[in-house]
Amino acid sequence: MKTGKNGSVTLVAALALVVLALPISGFSAEYDAQFESNAMNNDGTINHGMLAVYYEQHADDLHAKVEEQVEALNHKPRTSFLGRNGQNIKKHVEYKIHEFEKEAEESLKKAAYHKQMAEEQSFRPTFAASDKTKS
Repeated sequence: MKTGKNGSVTLVAALALVVLALPISGFSAEYDAQFESNAMNNDGTINHGMLAVYYEQHADDLHAKVEEQVEALNHKPRTSFLGRNGQNIKKHVEYKIHEFEKEAEESLKKAAYHKQMAEEQSFRPTFAASDKTKS
C-alpha cells in the first residue's frame, strides 16, 4: 500500500514540474504578434509610439513578476528547500526569475527600437497621405 501512494505522489510531483517547466515566453509571443497586427494606423503604417509604450508596460509587468518571485523565495522557510524536491523547486523559481529578466530586457530593447522608429517616422514626409507621388 505504501509503494502505491509513494509512486502516485512521485508521479504527481513529476507532472507538476513538467507543467511548470513549459516555456514562459511562448504564451506572450503569440499575444505580441496579435498586438503588432493591431498597431497599424488607418493609412497602413505602423504606430511605433504605441508599440514602444506596449513593450515598456510589458517590461514593467515582468519586473513586477520578478519582484513577486523573489519575495516568495525570500519568505519561504529555509527547511522547505531541504531534500531533492526542495532543491528542484528552488532551482525552478530561480530559472523563472532569470527567464522573466531576460524577457524584460528584450522588451526594453524592442521599446527603444520602436521609440527610435517613431522619432524617425515623425520627421519623414508622407507622400501617400498628401496624394503626391515621388517622381
